[in-house]
Amino acid sequence: MLKTLAAALVVTAMTAVPASADLSKKFGRASSGKLKMGSSDLLPPPGYKGQWWTAPNRCEYSRAGRPGETVWYLIINTAHRKCDAYLVEKGFSDAY
Repeated sequence: MLKTLAAALVVTAMTAVPASADLSKKFGRASSGKLKMGSSDLLPPPGYKGQWWTAPNRCEYSRAGRPGETVWYLIINTAHRKCDAYLVEKGFSDAY
């Protein structure tokens, strides 16, 4: 029983992928689409670094997105009719 358990642990340790492995070099980026840039009066000014943004139409958004993109998602409990569900500042073409 102990020999079987020890053998299983050895095999697992030898085949495990390190936690810090960069698999993008082996499999490619999650998105190979080109980056799209957007502009709108509702987007924050260039260089804005905050997590939350209140647009001029009083809709509140939270910053999100994959590395290299910036998408502002509507905070639902502050929404009203004239709010867009999300605003794309920079996004990959495979998603927006």
